[in-house]
Amino acid sequence: MSKKKGVVTAVGKGKFSYFIQIDTMDGFYFNTKYEPKCGKGDVVGIEYHKKDDKRGNVQKVKVIESNSGGYKPTNTGGGGGAVSSDRNESIVYQSSRKDALVFLTLLIEQAAFTTKGAAGKKEEQLALKLDEITAEFYGAAINPSKSNALAGAADDAKEDEEDDFDDEEEEPQDDFDDEWDD
Repeated sequence: MSKKKGVVTAVGKGKFSYFIQIDTMDGFYFNTKYEPKCGKGDVVGIEYHKKDDKRGNVQKVKVIESNSGGYKPTNTGGGGGAVSSDRNESIVYQSSRKDALVFLTLLIEQAAFTTKGAAGKKEEQLALKLDEITAEFYGAAINPSKSNALAGAADDAKEDEEDDFDDEEEEPQDDFDDEWDD
């Protein structure tokens, strides 16, 4: 087990775990199952098990000096600020709509979906099918485990991610000494 001390440069949440980065270990991610009780700018001591050159699993985190006012996720979109859940949902919907449009185009090209009637009826049929496919894609993106096509893949991915953590990991606590490697 190793210990490092540094200033938090990033804290965030991935798909299956949280992460912390500190200035003294550029490009190194400390992964944890639990939401870190530190924020960007805090001076922390981290006790961890190294997994490879770029990541390690957190055993304990101690905030030595608080400069952040608490945890603020930094998993951001292109704008540099934290991404709100409403904005995330909007992005997922837009992406699902675009994918549904591409899929509907493929269905039409392959004659797997045809429209009948006058121009107005055809437009209505296309719009309804587009909405149906969008809803299906959106549902699968928001909650893959409930999507029939993705349920197995999501379970496999979750198992792989969970295997990266030691079963002995406990929620980080503030009960260890002040001897940290800088």
